[in-house]
Formats: sequence, structure tokens, C-alpha cells
Amino acid sequence: MNISPKIRKNINRFLFVASILVVSSAIWATLIIVRQISNDEHRKVKMWASSVQRKANLIEYSKDFFEQIEQSERNRIQFWAEASLRMSRARSAAEFDLYRQIVLENTTTPVIVTDRNFRILYCANTDFDCSEIGYLKDALLAEFSQHPPLVFENWYFFYRHPKAFVELQQTLDDVIYSFMDEIVASSIFAPILVVSKDKQTVIQAGNMLPEQYTDPKVLQKTLNRMAAQNKPLEFSIDSDESFLIFYESSMVVERLAYLPIIAFIVFVIFILSVIWGMSVSRQSENSKLWVGMSRETAHQLGTPLSSLMGWVEYLKSQNVDERYLVEMGKDIDRLAVISERFSKIGSEPKMSTENIVQIIHKSIAYLQPRLSQKVKLQVNVPARAVMLTSVNVQLFEWVLENLATNAVDAIGTKEGLIEIHATEQFKTITIDITDNGKGIPKKQWKTIFETGYTSKSRGWGLGLSLCYRIIHSYHKGDIFVKQSVLGKGTTFRIVLKK
Repeated sequence: MNISPKIRKNINRFLFVASILVVSSAIWATLIIVRQISNDEHRKVKMWASSVQRKANLIEYSKDFFEQIEQSERNRIQFWAEASLRMSRARSAAEFDLYRQIVLENTTTPVIVTDRNFRILYCANTDFDCSEIGYLKDALLAEFSQHPPLVFENWYFFYRHPKAFVELQQTLDDVIYSFMDEIVASSIFAPILVVSKDKQTVIQAGNMLPEQYTDPKVLQKTLNRMAAQNKPLEFSIDSDESFLIFYESSMVVERLAYLPIIAFIVFVIFILSVIWGMSVSRQSENSKLWVGMSRETAHQLGTPLSSLMGWVEYLKSQNVDERYLVEMGKDIDRLAVISERFSKIGSEPKMSTENIVQIIHKSIAYLQPRLSQKVKLQVNVPARAVMLTSVNVQLFEWVLENLATNAVDAIGTKEGLIEIHATEQFKTITIDITDNGKGIPKKQWKTIFETGYTSKSRGWGLGLSLCYRIIHSYHKGDIFVKQSVLGKGTTFRIVLKK
């Protein structure tokens, strides 16, 4: 099914816009998902940090509580010891009963009373019979020496905490010792570092590579990065030592943060690819159009050319003035050259090393008699100069003739001058074609080489497009508007590689 160019163009536009909308929607959805994941993880990290802080505070409060209980118990034992001493020295039964009642109130704390030689005088709340043990020594002395004994005159009061208190304290110690490991284990996926207060020693690390904290310099950079993201948590296990917890978002979220950038880059590449594809498609269509039109033109010129050649031969036999026949022959040869030029479009032309100066002079010699008498062609290149480069003579002459005839059209009916100036550099040959015509607006300097562009009321806009194709595609050179001033003229420049 044949589709008109206009419909095909509209379909391409629709597909292009649809593609942009689809990719834009995908990027927008990605941004929303990444933001949701990031916010969710930040929320979890904050909850984890808050939980760690509360647990650290609970440990601190528990330690203070146990220290208060321990001090309270020592004060109570001291009071009990004084009561025991006074009971032994009571002067009356009532006084004895009073101190005895105080002594009997201690039903939990194990106590051993000795003299200065550690001979056991009395025991309370112990799980052994003191009468069977003469002296406090060895393992028993070590067990009751966890706290300094209370000394009253010649009596020594040794005590230790009750079993329930010891078990509770052991549980607290286990919690304290496991606290560091629990911090790392409960962080799940968030990278964390537990360091000393001076930030020099790593106590625990979780979800982090060793090379991120083993080296002191790298450690400081890592801590600064983590502190910039979240304020570190400070806690202490005892009154002598404090620690800091540094934490940050997981690597997954950090990588997800780059996802929109990657998506945008992919989007840009996609758009550029689509534009490039459309450009290639358009150029391909233009090329096919050029080739088809050129070959059809060459084919159409072939029949009248053969006929004209026959007529020239016939006129020769009719004794027609030789001068007319010569000029007619030149024009027929020119038409043959034009036909051959069109036939070369679309195929690889044959290149050969030629003298550009000779080609310029030859083209001007042909054009001058056929242009308006008001327009003068001037070549500013010595006739004997040699500027060699690889060209296809017929196609290059076509470019020069096209530029010259365009210049004549730009000059119009006024007196005109077309100057051709050629210079040779180390690796290039530059040819400038200058006219004193109406000039070209600067915004059109590039568009004039596009197919279909024309400033004439009649014309297809193919001439400059052909020139551009011949110079760029076949001669690997460049052609552009060097300068143009409205009302004063234009200079086209051709650059060829040597």
C-alpha cells in the first residue's frame, strides 16, 4: 500500500511524540518509585536509630539504678554492722532486743563477720554452716571480697550481693556486652560504624566494606560523609567510656538515586536516536528522489540529443553557415555533458587528479558569452598556476556553473560583477565565489543548501542542494556561505582537500 509523504510525515510525528510521552512517563514513574523507596528506607533508619538510642538510654538508666541499689545496700550493711556491734554491747535486755531486731531484718544479703585474723565470728544468710569453717580464706575470701569490708573496731564485716541481685546484674552485663552486636544485627541493611568518642577506633561495623574504615584517613572521610547525612548517636555503657554510632542510607538507595540520571541519559540517547533515524530516513528518501530524478532527466535528454545531432549533420549538408553549426555543436556537447552529469548522481563518480585553476578558467570561458552582458566574470587566479587535487571534472564544473548562475540571478538587472578567487594552503585549496547581488539573510545561510529551498518565484530549489551533495559526498570537502550582506552581495566558499 502506497502512503503519501504527508501522511508518512504525520505518522512519524505521531510516533515521535508518542515515544517521548511513553519514555517521559516511565522516567516520571521511576522518580516516584525511587523517592518512595528512599523515603521508606530513611523512615526505617530513623526508627532503628531511635530504637538504638532508647536502648542505650535504658542501659544507662539500668546501670545508674544498679549503682544506686549497690550503694544503698552498702549503707544498709553498714547500718546492720553497727547494730550487730551494739547488740553485743547492750546494757539492757530492751536495748539488746532492739539491735537484735535490726540484725534479724537482714534476710537477703550474705554477711560474714571476722576478727582481724579473719577468724569467723558470725554468719548471716549464707548457704553454708559457718561453725564448720574456722577462717575466711581462699575461694570464700575471694567471693566475699568483691566489696571492701566494713571495719568496726576489731570486727570485719564481709558481704556480697544477694543471688537475685547478682543474676540481674549478670543479665545487665550480658545485655551491655551484646549491645554492640545487636546494633549491627538490627541495622538490617543500613551501613553503620560504632566508633570510640575520639573517632579513632572502630568498635563494630555493619554492612560496610573493610576498605571503607580500616585506613585512618579513609575512616575520617567515611565518618564525615555519614555525619553529613545523619547526626551520629552518642551513648555510654559506663561512666568512663562513650561511643558514637554513625549510620547512612543503604547502598541500594544510593544507587537508586542515580537511576533517574541514567533514565534521563537513556531518554536523551533514545530521542537522539529517533531524530537521527528520522534524519537518515529523510536523507535516504531525498537520495532516492535525487537518483530517480537525475537518471530520468538523463534518460529524457538522451532522445532529443540524438535528434539534435542528426539535425546538425543534416544542416551541414545544406551549406548552412559554419559559425552557426559550431555554436550549435558546442551547445549539443554541453547538453551531452549535462546528461552525463545527471547520470552520475547516485553512483560513485570517477575521481582524478586535476588542476583546479584550469577547470575554473574552462568553466568561465564557457559561461561568459552565455550570461547577461551586464554581468562580468573575473578570475583572480593566474592562468598558469597549478593547484592539483582529486576531483570529478564534470561534477565540479557543475558546481561552479550553478554558483555562477545563482549569482547572476541574485544580481538581477543591475550592473554586476562575479569574482572567483582561488588560494592554496598546505593541505587545502580554497575557492571563493563573490557577487554584488541582493545578499542572503544570516538565518538562511544553512537552510539554502536544503532540498526545495529557493528564493525565486520559479524553481525547484535543487541547485545548491546538488552543489552541497557533490562537494560533501563525492569530494569530501565543504561548501558554505562565508559572508553575506543584504544589498551588497554574497561570498560562497568551497574548501577541497589536497
